[in-house]
Amino acid sequence: MNLSRLLYYKHRILVHNNKEYFINYQPVIKCIENLLSNPEISQLFVYDYKKLEIENEQSYGEQYTGNWWKKVKESIPSVAYILSIILYSDATTTDTLGKRSLHPIYISLGNIPTWRRNKEDTKQLLGYLPILSAKDEREKKSSEFKKLVRET
Repeated sequence: MNLSRLLYYKHRILVHNNKEYFINYQPVIKCIENLLSNPEISQLFVYDYKKLEIENEQSYGEQYTGNWWKKVKESIPSVAYILSIILYSDATTTDTLGKRSLHPIYISLGNIPTWRRNKEDTKQLLGYLPILSAKDEREKKSSEFKKLVRET
């Protein structure tokens, strides 16, 4: 097992109600390197624009079938390639009572066809966003707390 792939950093981003909040993450470039170094994934990579037609009509199914990809590919040197980085996150409940949750951030690449990108090994856990706790319902509903949550 390559333990360097498991290296995460922890950075304190704020203190609220005498509680410290941290973001845990690994460098974006490390996640991208991990994805690119997997031969099962990299052999399926699409670097060039692909026109998709269904019944003689232009269709769009992947990022690399879109007009944006075509325009950008035409505007860069022929030895250069587009690397489409996809970031996404969603809070996840971590206990059966629904009282604890984490907010993971994942990274994947748009150069991987969707059917393959939906598999677990085409995603990397980039890190976890902190989830702030309010001391009571009044604070939770306050505009100051809502602003702090958005900024965190």
